[in-house]
Amino acid sequence: MVLIGRAMVEEPRLLILDELCQGMDLKHRRLVMRTVDGIAQQHRATIIYVTHRKDEIPRSIDRVFELA
Repeated sequence: MVLIGRAMVEEPRLLILDELCQGMDLKHRRLVMRTVDGIAQQHRATIIYVTHRKDEIPRSIDRVFELA
């Protein structure tokens, strides 16, 4: 969460989040996903969210590129 906050201080146009929830329990994964959703609503940054788990994709992510 601190690293996300630090990145947002600079008001980036592109935010790349790679395996952000790796190793987190369900409570903290939900917190991170809500935070990403809040960033998507309040900032103009394009967000690239990388994950191996479909259940970790925040609701605000509206395009998915899946590698098989």
